[in-house]
Amino acid sequence: MARISWHPAFVQAIRLELEEYLDVLSFETEHQLTTEPLKIDILIIKKKKNVVIKKNIGQIFRQFNIVEYKSPNDRATVADYHKTQCYSRLFAALNKKDIADMSVTVAATRHPVKLLAFLRNRYTVTHTQPGIYLVEGDTSPTQIVVSEELSEEGNLWLNSLRNDLTAVKLDRFSMMRELKSPADAYFQVIGEANVKALEELYMQKKKEFIFSEKLDAYFDKRIGAEREARGIAIGEARGEARGKAEAGRNTVIAVLRARFKRVPRGIEKAVRAISDPIALESWAVQAATCHSLDEFAEALK
Repeated sequence: MARISWHPAFVQAIRLELEEYLDVLSFETEHQLTTEPLKIDILIIKKKKNVVIKKNIGQIFRQFNIVEYKSPNDRATVADYHKTQCYSRLFAALNKKDIADMSVTVAATRHPVKLLAFLRNRYTVTHTQPGIYLVEGDTSPTQIVVSEELSEEGNLWLNSLRNDLTAVKLDRFSMMRELKSPADAYFQVIGEANVKALEELYMQKKKEFIFSEKLDAYFDKRIGAEREARGIAIGEARGEARGKAEAGRNTVIAVLRARFKRVPRGIEKAVRAISDPIALESWAVQAATCHSLDEFAEALK
């Protein structure tokens, strides 16, 4: 299966979660910090500074809010946390903003065990609400949002942005798709990530003659495309991913060698074992910003 583009769906999910505040919030995706490729996943700007956001995921929001998203295929690491904090400080410095007007959100799909353990050793971490962990003691107000732990009732869009949905859960979205036309990327990703459940729902509804003409055409096309992609694209996708991963590993090791001259075999072996190209981008940032090889090795654990 070709790599799923989770980020556009996440942007639409967080907009849907905060839809009652769309008149006072603006959303800038992949906000470029510098002329180099340093991009914030989402920069949420509160257009009216004194407006209080009551929605659970936005209660810590200040005027400028940095959001880093990790899809179901990625894990939120200590390096991701440091990178996002750096983005917040860099944004404030480059735009001459008060760091007190910044907040940081790391949104993970899965429970980040190692990240939360690291944070609990250094800061005060409070599990304020299901799926929301408030970090106190860092420069900016910070939260870790774990979407699989958010309630379906309170955070349907973020909670459902995953690859393990059932046909019953998908059934809800088949009825909602026609009501949420601005969420095309979201529904497309849900279908691509949950194709087996989608097929099960499709066959069930087809048998019951329940699908509308529009939805019937959509699912027909989606399932047909997925089946074709399984046979055609899997080899290409794997080859491309391997190439990106190898380039990422080489970049991390090259940065470490440039900064510290000699890289211990254990660290190089651990870096060579990483296969996720997105994770390797975070490790490259960690390699460029860590104070010592010991700090980098500790983060790798």
